[in-house]
Amino acid sequence: MHGNRLLLSPGLVFAGGVAATAAWLVALLFFRITDESGLIIAGASGALGGLGGMIGALWQNYTTRHTQEYIAQQEHQAKHDPLTGLFNRNALFTELEHSIARARQTDTVLGVLFLDLDRFKVINDSMGHEAGDELLRIVAERLEGTVRGGDLVARFGGDEFVVVCRDLLSEQSVLAVAKQILKSFTEPVSLYGGAQVISTSIGIAIARPDDTRRSDDLVRDADAAMYKAKKAKSGYAVFDEVQRLQVIDRLDIERDLVQALEMEQLVVFYQPLIDVEGKRLYGFEALVRWNHPTRGLIGPGDFLPVAEETGMMARIGELVLREACAQAAVWNHLSPDAQGVKMGVNIAEQQLLDGNFPYLVADVLEWSGLPPAQLVLEITENVIVDHLAGLSILRDIRDLGVTLAIDDFGTGQSSLSYIKQFDMVSTLKVDKTFVDDMGSGVNRAIIEAVVAMARALDLQVVAEGVESEHQVKELLDFGVHIMQGYLFNRPVAGDAIDPTSWFISRDHSIAAPIDPGAPGLSSTQVSRAFTGTLDHTRARPKRLG
Repeated sequence: MHGNRLLLSPGLVFAGGVAATAAWLVALLFFRITDESGLIIAGASGALGGLGGMIGALWQNYTTRHTQEYIAQQEHQAKHDPLTGLFNRNALFTELEHSIARARQTDTVLGVLFLDLDRFKVINDSMGHEAGDELLRIVAERLEGTVRGGDLVARFGGDEFVVVCRDLLSEQSVLAVAKQILKSFTEPVSLYGGAQVISTSIGIAIARPDDTRRSDDLVRDADAAMYKAKKAKSGYAVFDEVQRLQVIDRLDIERDLVQALEMEQLVVFYQPLIDVEGKRLYGFEALVRWNHPTRGLIGPGDFLPVAEETGMMARIGELVLREACAQAAVWNHLSPDAQGVKMGVNIAEQQLLDGNFPYLVADVLEWSGLPPAQLVLEITENVIVDHLAGLSILRDIRDLGVTLAIDDFGTGQSSLSYIKQFDMVSTLKVDKTFVDDMGSGVNRAIIEAVVAMARALDLQVVAEGVESEHQVKELLDFGVHIMQGYLFNRPVAGDAIDPTSWFISRDHSIAAPIDPGAPGLSSTQVSRAFTGTLDHTRARPKRLG
């Protein structure tokens, strides 16, 4: 009604101006004998006043209309992603709440699909952020063109999208939408003149009419199912009861982990690395454990993924770094033979992305008194490949005199072209999966190739996960003589390591090898030398990771 009055106001004001002019003409005829100039001025003022009123009303109408357009534009921007034009994260939750209420009222099924692009980081890092943005726009258009008309598509953040399927009659209809989306991704994407194959993993949460979950619950559950699909490389996965219990457990872990950092419940264990050929203790790898008040000792696989997702990994990484360096410095003080022993500490992804991390390493070395040459910082192959910009940080750390190692080598996405960029790395740790099945022709060829490449690049090779004497012999034949695994020792607390026995020279304290022609010691001799009580006939201890 207010807008209609504004539209009529110019006409009303103009009529008022005409009336004022007519009144002036009457006054002119009636008062001809009076001062005509004064009447002319009065009449002109009346006419101009009417015209001014009309112009003012028109201006008010114009500004009001444009103010309404501006408000509408602001409301649209608040709800939509500026890159893709899709609903944004906040609008998603609002619309999803409405969709849940509607599904309950209409007795229909609701499906929430959480999508994560599988190769986005590779394309974004190799082709640049502009190409990455263009890819996201293409994916958004493809999703909108694939889903049904009544479905909602939103960009959740980064390379993650959410599709809300509404007004469905069955759960199979949700799966049909997911399959249609996966089919649409089989068509290559034309990006800057080249064809790129992009795939996605989809997690599905299905809400029936009697479902009590809210919008954030459904999105969370679909996200959890997406990780299941990505791990299984199955295309899509549906959230189920088992996952629901896992989500509840994860939330408990997340809550308790915050308290664990405050209450100093995280402890560092140390697993030895043995130089079998050199008959000596080469070093240790520092591995974090959680001494939970009710669950007991928890391995890293049960809480470190949660720490990474919640941003606590940097704090845990610093804790392990300080504890490990301090422990190594204490051993140096207690035994001169410990001063050549390496201390390996894993670097988390969050630490590699922190430009201040080299300063932290330097500070910890100065604080602990540990010589930089004894510290080995280990980083997984995938983390380096995903964040090539972090190579400069690794070079800064190398310049401190610290040794750098690639952990789990062979399981990542690196190629020889990447390896040439890792000039700051001096050690490769071959992943346990290759050591487990060295009888396989493929794994045997991989280890031989890694050793040959390492020799060409003057790199040290360490074999992880050694659990049998046969593996020791095979690795020695390959030319790998530094080994780590349960055959030699499981990870133990620092106070379980006796400096007077662990760090002494082994050349004269151990009998000669059983086979005089074999290089170095047998694995049994090494195990007995460094553990004293390890009995190979007993079941091995439960693996903590």
